Amino acid sequence: MYKEFTSRRGFTLIELLVVIAIIGILASIVMVSLSGAKSKSRDAKRQADIKSIQLALSLYYNDNSVYPKNIYAASTISGKSAPDTGLAGAYLPVVPSDPNSSAACASSSGTGCYKYIAYTAGSSTNCNATTYPPVTYHLGAAMEDTTGAGGLTQDVDADTGSTYVYTGYTACTLSVPGAATFNGNATACTGTTAATTDACYDVAP
Repeated sequence: MYKEFTSRRGFTLIELLVVIAIIGILASIVMVSLSGAKSKSRDAKRQADIKSIQLALSLYYNDNSVYPKNIYAASTISGKSAPDTGLAGAYLPVVPSDPNSSAACASSSGTGCYKYIAYTAGSSTNCNATTYPPVTYHLGAAMEDTTGAGGLTQDVDADTGSTYVYTGYTACTLSVPGAATFNGNATACTGTTAATTDACYDVAP
């Protein structure tokens, strides 16, 4: 008795290409979705970090009646007192850095630092605890979401170069590097032009 063998037809090249194309499209959709979720997660952390720094600044002001010139400085520096001391140590174990940065805030360049400027009501940039005390501040973070969502409609949108919040104030020296005159209503907090949907989350006292 002869065994009857049935012939098996394999996939054609066109069928394989179609399947590979579909897998590629699905993989792209998944990667885009994951990328969006990661950026939203980083933005949520930025907002949480700003609120935590803002709380620490309130405690600092309550203790010293001035705001620090540099939030990333240590809260205890030999021979120094407020406003030359910062938040690190007594007010925050570690002052947060931007989640996109692989390292902590580099005070020399401003890399990875959140944007912060202390202001005095006087005319000198040499802020101190007596004649030119820092009595207000501008704190912000460049967000990745440019749609204006995630609390960006509820921040102060202060432009430190114009007349919104800081008229009559002078920026202190020794604020966080790279943050001078940042615009709270511009893309990535930089530039002088207000963005249609700003991506800068900024707060003030």
